[in-house]
Amino acid sequence: MRNRLTSAFIVLSILLLLGAGVVRAFVLRDLIREQESTHLQQQSVLIAEIVATRQAGGGSIDSDFLSGLVAPDGRVEYTPDRGEPVVAHGETYAGSDGAPGDLAASATVDRGAVTVSQSPEVVQDILGRDVGSVLVLFLMIGVLAGAIGFVVSRALSAPFQQLAVAAAALGRGRFDLDLPRTRIPEARAIAQALGTSAAQLRDRLRRERDFAERASHVLRTPLTGLRLELEELSLRDDLPEDVRGTAARGLAGVDQMNAVAGELVELSRSGTLVEGAELPLVDLATQLAQRWADRLAVRDRTLTASAEGDLGLTYTPGPIEYVLDLLLADVVRRGTGAVRIVFQGQEGGHLRVKVSSEGSADRVRGEESDNRLDQARAVVEALGGRVLGDDPACGLEVLLPRR
Repeated sequence: MRNRLTSAFIVLSILLLLGAGVVRAFVLRDLIREQESTHLQQQSVLIAEIVATRQAGGGSIDSDFLSGLVAPDGRVEYTPDRGEPVVAHGETYAGSDGAPGDLAASATVDRGAVTVSQSPEVVQDILGRDVGSVLVLFLMIGVLAGAIGFVVSRALSAPFQQLAVAAAALGRGRFDLDLPRTRIPEARAIAQALGTSAAQLRDRLRRERDFAERASHVLRTPLTGLRLELEELSLRDDLPEDVRGTAARGLAGVDQMNAVAGELVELSRSGTLVEGAELPLVDLATQLAQRWADRLAVRDRTLTASAEGDLGLTYTPGPIEYVLDLLLADVVRRGTGAVRIVFQGQEGGHLRVKVSSEGSADRVRGEESDNRLDQARAVVEALGGRVLGDDPACGLEVLLPRR
């Protein structure tokens, strides 16, 4: 996008310059023709006075006499009242020998008229003298337009590039979107839509968690109480056989309902958070480890990672990325030495991630670290998991469901 905007800015600037140059060329041509016509008129008046002076002295008007009066690129014609015209040409005259296409001016004398003319190519020569400087000016303006266009296009495209990154993060299931603050109405509308979508996804996740907890409590608690009552009833010795059979069948029915309730709760928890965004555990571990290895390399610290258990399990990467970003930032701040991450895909699809460092820094944990851990715990609990540990040297563990 940035390259296209820069190219469009350069092309538009050059087209505008070309249009202005064409208009300016026509205006200059008319001005030059007017100035040349005025100059020719002055020449004709001067030559007419010289001819009149020569005539008054009894001299003849011939081509040799006029040759001393004509300009190198001009033509002089003396037309007497009687007789043939006398013509003299300059050394570089390239006109049409008095044809209507030449620039011409006339002045009268006592016994004739003097006409001074000039070829129209003189105007083109004057206009063409500065072609080189005009091209250099166009080149400089093109470079300046390119620089300005790059700056402008960068300012215009930056919010949209940030929005693209935020949209990709939302597509991976992340809710902490880094949205741009811009005055561009279109970018603001897109940012608002992405923020709304992230809030709706977060709210959906919270409602599903609340439903699972509520369903588990509302369904299983009464069923457990009913099962205990039926078991106690079936253990009595004074019951008839038909009542004992009914109690046994009731126990079987309660067990079936309890199993169905467990399946419903598990189904609500195991659904995909963002359809189509899942990644295999090995790919997810590789991406996260590579990203943080580059960040830690700037601090002259190393990171090692391993993936264990069922590597074919798939997870929505966004929430895991967010949680690990918070935990790794805390480990980097409070820990020392190399950092290690262990991803373990467990039975049932649960994910266990352990983040640890070689040692702990000799300083008290600050408010910023507390905030990171609290945020991580809040996100993990919203996903139905939990965070264990508090010391980076001993390791921080994250337990997450498959989604």
